[in-house]
Amino acid sequence: MRNPPKDPTQYMDQASEHNTPQRTVGNVQGRRASIEHKPPTPAHIAAQELPVFKRCTRRSGMSPEGFAQALTQSSLARLNLWTQADLETLLLASERLGLSPLGRELYLLREGDDMHSPALVVLGVDGWCRVINTHKRFAGVQFRESQELVDGVPAWMECTLHRWDRRVPTRIREYFSEVRGLSESWLTHPRRMLRHKSLVQCARIAFGLVGVFDHDEAQRMFKDRTEVTQDKRSMRSHSLKLNKNKSSGGLGVGAVLAELAKRQSEGA
Repeated sequence: MRNPPKDPTQYMDQASEHNTPQRTVGNVQGRRASIEHKPPTPAHIAAQELPVFKRCTRRSGMSPEGFAQALTQSSLARLNLWTQADLETLLLASERLGLSPLGRELYLLREGDDMHSPALVVLGVDGWCRVINTHKRFAGVQFRESQELVDGVPAWMECTLHRWDRRVPTRIREYFSEVRGLSESWLTHPRRMLRHKSLVQCARIAFGLVGVFDHDEAQRMFKDRTEVTQDKRSMRSHSLKLNKNKSSGGLGVGAVLAELAKRQSEGA
């Protein structure tokens, strides 16, 4: 019987590649787990040759293989499939914002497995806080909440961000009725979530942060995009049906107008 590989990382590489749990080496005599180490794929080799990948690897202090594995377990873990463009988008955003792609500061989200849908760069609360606190113009932050309650939560939360280079601070107020979500965090910690929302929107305006979103914003964008796609498909299907009936002489102008009026009344 073959001895198991001497390098324990070979177990992790194999398990990570196939997205399966690692086998446990038992103590029963005659039973040992033996997992063959597979060489990196051309895609992984190409990714490690990217200039931004090399820069981020040097900054992390990790080996290229360890850095790639850590990425797939953290900021890329929410994607079932990802491309080289996704990887570059993630790493360039982390460089531009001064964030680590290996923790909870930023990650990528995509709507399902649709590779035609661009992945969005999402910042966690830790990421937003780091961007704000490390900004060289940041001079302080204040919060104020409404005395009026909605379901036991302040009706609004106001965030004020001060910059050293501006006389007037940036002040943003977010309303609970407009931004409340359905996630578990909104159910268990609604005040904290409302404070986060006001902080995010205030930071976006005060520091000109573009191309990044919080988790709730990304989910709303996916939902809106899905609804628009469904509406387009419905309109296209209806248009084809009308054209088919018209070509066969089944519908005249009056019938078409009646059909459109019927659809409008059903939509109302």
